[in-house]
Amino acid sequence: MPYAIPHWVWEAVVVLVCGAAIWRGGRDERVAGIALLVGVVLSKVVYSHHGEEAEWGLFAVDVALLAVLVWVALMTSRYWPLFAAAFQFLAVVIHLARIADKSLSGWAYISAEILFGYLLAGSIAVGTVNVWRARRRGDTTSDLGATRVTSAATPVRPRRSGGRRRRSGSRLESGGRWNSD
Repeated sequence: MPYAIPHWVWEAVVVLVCGAAIWRGGRDERVAGIALLVGVVLSKVVYSHHGEEAEWGLFAVDVALLAVLVWVALMTSRYWPLFAAAFQFLAVVIHLARIADKSLSGWAYISAEILFGYLLAGSIAVGTVNVWRARRRGDTTSDLGATRVTSAATPVRPRRSGGRRRRSGSRLESGGRWNSD
């Protein structure tokens, strides 16, 4: 029989990650944390077949959570929501695979759901840590923990091409050798 992680581990991870996201996260982390927490509670209510057949209630909860995470990913300047939405998308695809192919084992179905749940929680945790670290550094911008540029008004500086960077007090001679002044 395959090893199974005790149920309380998942519940502890959800409580810790969602609690941290609500307590220390920014707006995006709080929205995702609350959505995950609500999704886990609703999943407990609608879970019925233990992987013996497609879980239609879980499918509905997972699609709703996916919608929230895609919305967060589209509205933010951070990368972690892209990963969170991708992991949730894979959880929805597993439901679709179970609906399309009844021969998919219940163990594989539920194990994939569990795996993508942990990865989703991990991506929310990464986002929360990024915001927390930005606040500790004293970053008071409105977009704490931003990891990508979202505005065309903010130019991205191109890298210098050709040659090496100059060291202070030195210049690059022809032939690629450094010559000190």
